Amino acid sequence: MMVAAFCVSVAPLLSLAPAHANAGKKCTKVGQVDKRQGTVCTRVGKAMVWRKSSSSGDTSSRTGKSGGGTTNTSCPSPVKFTKNFIDQSHVQAVTPIGGQTAFGGSIAIRSYVMPPTSLYGQRLPVYAPVDMTLYQASYYLPPGAPVGYQAEYALYFDAGCSVQVQLFHIKGVVGNVARAVPAAPSPSSAGQSVARTKVLAGDQIGWFQGEAGRSVAFDFRVEDELSKNSFINQSRFESSPNGRGELHAKCPYDYYVEPLRSQWLAKLGSAGGVVVPGTPCGKPSQGVSGTANGLWFLPNAKVNDLKFEGASFGDAAVGPAGQYMSQIALTTDADGMVRIGGLNVASPLGQMMVGSNQATWKKPEDIKVGQTHCWTDSRQSVKVQLVSAASLVAVVGSGSCDSLSMTSGRTYER
Repeated sequence: MMVAAFCVSVAPLLSLAPAHANAGKKCTKVGQVDKRQGTVCTRVGKAMVWRKSSSSGDTSSRTGKSGGGTTNTSCPSPVKFTKNFIDQSHVQAVTPIGGQTAFGGSIAIRSYVMPPTSLYGQRLPVYAPVDMTLYQASYYLPPGAPVGYQAEYALYFDAGCSVQVQLFHIKGVVGNVARAVPAAPSPSSAGQSVARTKVLAGDQIGWFQGEAGRSVAFDFRVEDELSKNSFINQSRFESSPNGRGELHAKCPYDYYVEPLRSQWLAKLGSAGGVVVPGTPCGKPSQGVSGTANGLWFLPNAKVNDLKFEGASFGDAAVGPAGQYMSQIALTTDADGMVRIGGLNVASPLGQMMVGSNQATWKKPEDIKVGQTHCWTDSRQSVKVQLVSAASLVAVVGSGSCDSLSMTSGRTYER
C-alpha cells in the first residue's frame, strides 16, 4: 500500500519540475529524450548535452520536393542558409541524397556537387552558407590514391539548433579555417577535433578543384540530430552504431531561403552530371517497400558494418573482399541508370551499372514479389528473386544470366 501511495504522489511533484532545467548539462546517449524536462540528448562538437525539444516529440512531416521527413521545431529560429556555398555558375549538377556511394552498397547521405568539365583545374571558391563553427576536420590522402592525387579536407561545422554542415573532398582551405585544420595529411579521413573556429555566412572556407577521372565532385552534407528519418526496418538502423548518418541526414538545399532553394533544387540530377527536371532532393531510405529497390541485408547484419561472404579475393585498394557483401543496394538514378552495389566477382570492387540502352535493363522498383530478373554487364551478371516484401535472393557470377541458379545465391532481408 505504501508503494502504491508513493507512486501516485510522485507524479504531481514531477510535473512541478522546471521545464528544460537540465538544458546545457552533459548527457550520455545521443537521441535520448527526457520527457519530464522536455529535452533531448544532442551532440555539440565532441560533447553531448541536453537541449530543448518539442514537448510532444514533434513528428510533423515536411513535404514537397525534398521528400519529407520529420522537422526540427525545437528552435525559435530554424537554421536558414542565406549564402551560396559555391557560385551556382560553377556547378553543372547536384545529386539527391539517398542514392548509392561510389563504392556501392551504402546509402549516399550527402549530395554530390559536380562542376562542369570546362572548369576542371580551376580553383572554385567554397563559402559558408550560414554562420557556423568549425569543430572537427581531417586532412588526408586516401589509401591507394593514384600518383599525383592531391590530399583533401573533410570539414565539420556546427550551425546551431542541432544542425551540422559537412563538406568533403575540399582541396584547399583559407583564412581562419586554414589555421585550424591539421597541417600534415594522414591516411585516415576520420575527423579530428580542432579549435572551435567561427565563420560567417558568405565567408570563403576553401576551394575545390576538379580533375578528370579523379576528383569530379565534392560532398555537401547536412545532419539534424533532432530530426529522424524513417526506414522500412527502423529497428535495424536505430540499433546500428554506424547508421547514425542515415537516421539524421537531410536534404541540404531545403535549408536555403528562397529563391536560392528553388535555384539549387533545379540543379538536381544524376550522378553522371545530367540535370533531370523534377528530380526530388530525396531522403535516406531503405528502398521502395514491396519491390527490389533499396538496401538489403544478410541476416543480423548491422548497417554499414561491411562484411563479405563467398569466394574471396584480395584487392590492394579495399582489402579482403568477397562476392556477397553484408548489405547490398539496388537503386535507380534520376536518369534511369540502375546501380547494383555489394555483389562482385570482379576486382576492383565497385558498382555494377546498367543503362537504359542495355538489353537487361530494368528498374529494381519494377521488380515485385514473386518476380525474378537478371542484369548483366561486361564483367558479371546478377540475378535476384523477390521472395516476399522482406526477403530477396541474389546470386552473382561471371557467366551469363542463364548460367546463374537461384539455389546458389544468398538470402537478404530488409
